[in-house]
Amino acid sequence: MKQKQNFSQLFKPRSIAVIGASGTKGKVGNMIAHNITTHNYEGDVFFVNPKRTKILGKKCYASLSDIGQEVDCTVIVVPGQFVEAIIRESVNVCKNFVVISAGFGETGMDGHNREMSLNALAMEKDINILGPNCLGFLTPNIGLNASFAEGLPKVGRTAVISQSGALAVAVMDKAREENIGFSSVISIGNKMHIGAAELIKYFIQDKNTDTIALYLEGVDRGHLFLKAIADAVHAGKKVIVLKAGKTQAAQEAIALHTGSLAGSDDIFTAALEKVGAMRAESMSEFFALVRFAEHYKSELSGVVQIGIVTNAGGPGVLATDVVASQVGIKMSKLSSTTKSTLIKKLPQAASVHNPVDLLGDATLERYEIGIKKLITDDTVDIVLVLLTPQDQTPVNEIAQLIIDLQQKTKKLILTSFIGGERVKTAIDMMNNGRVLHFDSPRTAIMATSTFIKKRKVYAITKKVVNNDRADFVKNIIDNAENRSSLYLQECADIAHKYEIPISNFWDITKGLDAKSKIKYPCVVKVDNPNVLHKTDRGGVILPINNLKELYSARKALLNRFDESGTRIVVQPMLKIKTELIIGMKRDPIFGIVIVAGLGGIYTEVFKKVNFYIAPLTLREIKHTLENGNIAFLFDGTRGENSYNLNSISNIIYNMALLGSENPKIIAIDINPLLVYNDDTSDVAVDFKIILSAGAL
Repeated sequence: MKQKQNFSQLFKPRSIAVIGASGTKGKVGNMIAHNITTHNYEGDVFFVNPKRTKILGKKCYASLSDIGQEVDCTVIVVPGQFVEAIIRESVNVCKNFVVISAGFGETGMDGHNREMSLNALAMEKDINILGPNCLGFLTPNIGLNASFAEGLPKVGRTAVISQSGALAVAVMDKAREENIGFSSVISIGNKMHIGAAELIKYFIQDKNTDTIALYLEGVDRGHLFLKAIADAVHAGKKVIVLKAGKTQAAQEAIALHTGSLAGSDDIFTAALEKVGAMRAESMSEFFALVRFAEHYKSELSGVVQIGIVTNAGGPGVLATDVVASQVGIKMSKLSSTTKSTLIKKLPQAASVHNPVDLLGDATLERYEIGIKKLITDDTVDIVLVLLTPQDQTPVNEIAQLIIDLQQKTKKLILTSFIGGERVKTAIDMMNNGRVLHFDSPRTAIMATSTFIKKRKVYAITKKVVNNDRADFVKNIIDNAENRSSLYLQECADIAHKYEIPISNFWDITKGLDAKSKIKYPCVVKVDNPNVLHKTDRGGVILPINNLKELYSARKALLNRFDESGTRIVVQPMLKIKTELIIGMKRDPIFGIVIVAGLGGIYTEVFKKVNFYIAPLTLREIKHTLENGNIAFLFDGTRGENSYNLNSISNIIYNMALLGSENPKIIAIDINPLLVYNDDTSDVAVDFKIILSAGAL
């Protein structure tokens, strides 16, 4: 699609038309017409409405073709059922359309069908369609507001992509208050034809954009989305994502709102980590990160050290606790020179340690002494200034001091003035003076930790399929007689092919083979594709200490699971050091996802797991293992030997290959994987391969 690769005419048009423009105040068609003509946009503007001759003093045309020239971009504001016909008759005049109209995928099956038909038209005619069900877009540096949002943001270097039009309006309103500028603001609505991935690619090439900030309610074409972010990060762009849908209730609301699939929140977080994006956990943090991106240009190596100046002990202590809970930052241990100077110049009751407590009656002079000393202290990378508006506190003068000092130093100064009316003017001053202010110390510190985190972008190019292995597995699955899962023997054959270690076992369904070398104690288990959770259903008997107990256990399980297809297997009773779970699922958005962490019967209780998005590299797996929820297994915690990082990494890697190469497998579960920190080899005790969603 050649047209789709270039959005310049769509978002920076030399001419723009509004089909459905209105002269009636309050109507969306009127608001868009007014906005386009209000902010010094220098391109040609055309209004289309067969019922009007003039709108806002400009000639009105009966159709787009009546204009008599090609138009770069057309905004459509008519009822949803008429949109497709209008675009079909306009494609010879315009190749870029913005569909404001609702009544598509967000409204039910009729709307969904209407959206699919419109998308087919876009593909057929090689045209760009933004929306439907969207706010429109704004390009401040050309004075264009092609939306029904009021006003035009100041020019900046952050592009906003929002799935929610209402949230885009809220972002612009808040940005106005905090003096944040944008290169573009784009509402993608139902993202039928142009989604986040396409726009990220566009902004990679945009020289006016340094940061790409997204609000999303759902993602489709997951690997395309991740590839776009990875390319953006490689190109030096900062990518910030705020995504709704953490809870089931929120996911249901999203489905009603835009017809999107929200997907698993944990998996989404892992996907963003894989490609180096920053995830905001709240609207407040979203703004904090956007402002950080606007101000913070230097790159700090190692752990970033924070120095805090405050006139209130409580906020200083709370801020210290937050710093201690974050990764990549820590409280600075101030130099002896700094402490010596502060002791001489501050009251005896002041604290000269970090945080530096200037006391409740702190003057402008004390703040100047404290901030200047932290700026010149080489142990401090970032200065955080806290203030509560006490009676003696010259709030506005301190704000101006910080503005002046920030202009003179490359060291970043963060501020959090805690209060209401008494700090409002000072906050406005700092926002206008390009000083970073945050609503709370916690937000300031969390944003710092998120923003300065060192991010690696990992490979998202799919691996070449090993046809020999894939054919081997396909033959096993084809012979599975439409079963929903595989027998242990079939799983073991596949595990061996993919070099995943699995415990020895013997099938004793029909009795004991005289050649079997069963050692006691051992474990007897049911093996039936319809019995996935053996322990819960009484399908495991242990310990078995002799031949008599073995026969008794076999008989008991055959009686308990007397349906056709039941097999009984016996395994050696292995020593247990630590149990892990390694699982694979085929996610509808991101494809193959591996979950790995503490296993056993308490997997769901402790939830000490991490998610891995395929395709994977061993380097990526090792990094996550060493920095994730089970990192304590590899760092010699409490004097214990480290576990075998290479062994566990290889099992995760091969599990991902197994899933990627065999599309008929929808899930795999190894629980437990017994792992050791001595010379004992890691081994899977239970191995399930699921072929049908009905089995889960």
